[in-house]
Amino acid sequence: AAPFQPYHVFVIPSHLGAQRFWCAMRLTACLRTFSLCACVQFAAASDVCPVSGGPGCRDPVSVEQHVKCKGWRQTGGCDPAGIREKKGDKKCSAEIPPGTSGFCECSGGRHAREVTCDHRPFTCAMSCQQLAQFTCVAWRQTGQCSADGPREEQKDLSCDQRIAPDNSGFCECGGGRIVRKPGCSVGDELEPFTCQEECRREETLYEVLGIDLNANDRDIKQAFRKLSLKYHPDKTRNDPESSTKFSEIREAYDIIANSEMRAVYDSAGFQAVHEAKGKKIEKGPAMVGEVGVSLSGLYNGDEFTTTIQVKVICPRCEGSKSARCRACNAGCANEKTTVQVQMGPFVTQQTQEVASKQKCKMKSVPFIFTVERGMAKGDSVTFPGMGEQRPKMIPGDVILKLGDAKDAVFTRAGNDLHVEIKISLKEALLGFEHIITHLDQRELRLTVTEVTKPNQIIKIHNEGMPFKGDPTQHGDLFVKCVIVMPQTASLSAGQREWLANNFPG
Repeated sequence: AAPFQPYHVFVIPSHLGAQRFWCAMRLTACLRTFSLCACVQFAAASDVCPVSGGPGCRDPVSVEQHVKCKGWRQTGGCDPAGIREKKGDKKCSAEIPPGTSGFCECSGGRHAREVTCDHRPFTCAMSCQQLAQFTCVAWRQTGQCSADGPREEQKDLSCDQRIAPDNSGFCECGGGRIVRKPGCSVGDELEPFTCQEECRREETLYEVLGIDLNANDRDIKQAFRKLSLKYHPDKTRNDPESSTKFSEIREAYDIIANSEMRAVYDSAGFQAVHEAKGKKIEKGPAMVGEVGVSLSGLYNGDEFTTTIQVKVICPRCEGSKSARCRACNAGCANEKTTVQVQMGPFVTQQTQEVASKQKCKMKSVPFIFTVERGMAKGDSVTFPGMGEQRPKMIPGDVILKLGDAKDAVFTRAGNDLHVEIKISLKEALLGFEHIITHLDQRELRLTVTEVTKPNQIIKIHNEGMPFKGDPTQHGDLFVKCVIVMPQTASLSAGQREWLANNFPG
């Protein structure tokens, strides 16, 4: 480690009270052997800084006023911890485009902005100036499975301690940066992590805006309005750092507020957004499934839930060998890319399909949908953008078609209903009264006083299916009367004579 230099200044925060002297002793002993950076990390890991933070604790990097950039250090495999590729190293002022992985090396051997191939363009000069936000302060535990839930300070952890997936909270980094964890309900999306790792990586566009992955349009606009009031150039004149911050906020808002660009970013990251600018973004194929709904459900209308296996892209897994990413083994669809092809003396551009570097997995997704009264087999319900995620494409739709809806009592023909009842020979001759329990559990009383012919059909107006789009209108109900003959084996001579004399023709 670099030796301690006299110009390094560490201000022990006055809020430490009784711990202040202890903090000074530990740091003084540490500085005899290690660099200031190592000592600040040592102090934080030793729980010197209380959970309430403070000038020296909340932003450990701010204690040194001479952070300098040494350059961009490129790595292979789209992994910031991958094999070093020194030929790709660049000066501090060079812009680092998407498509390369590595980190910025700052003075004291510190790393800023450890990135995979998917990142925004940046320079290491600016990244080292912003080193504070890439340095961890602590894990802040919250309740109610939400990063916005009530604080549980007694469960806070230091930067190098692993956070279990079923915890909720956020990583507090320097410079006021917060890395939010989605919550307990999506714990299966994560693996144990440390805040030290989370703070070192580049901010996602959602983190730039301070919102969750499932934020709606209203949340996005409110976050942008709040950040604009703080960082807009009109309010921060002569402050280049605030101007840079606002540019990042504006860029994040322009992407996340655009539904198509947001879909591309969610499925393939910033690099795909960078490549898609100015181009028409292709939409993935639709997923079509069939769901069975009972005739009663179509008559009454209802809310239904079905679960479908959907292929999703595992976030931040390109080039990663983590346990979470190794579990993503479903195989993503091929990507479309533009390549230059030599054809004689000419070079042309062609679109080709290549294997994706992204990783995918199958995920069970519940779909809740409402069946309108009067819908029929073959009608469909569409969920826009909820289909399979494909790299650099807008997810396709999920289309759920209503399947065969058979009923034990009623059959359907368009907007009409048909039902069959059984009556005795006596009822057929003398008349009858029959109760029909309808699909909405109403009881229809059918009264017949005339002679009923075999298989005679009786029409009941407006008791059929409701019309789709206008459930106040109904089709008709057709009742087929099936005469059940008596089980008597034979008639007596007297019965036969009476029937012959009293029945016509």
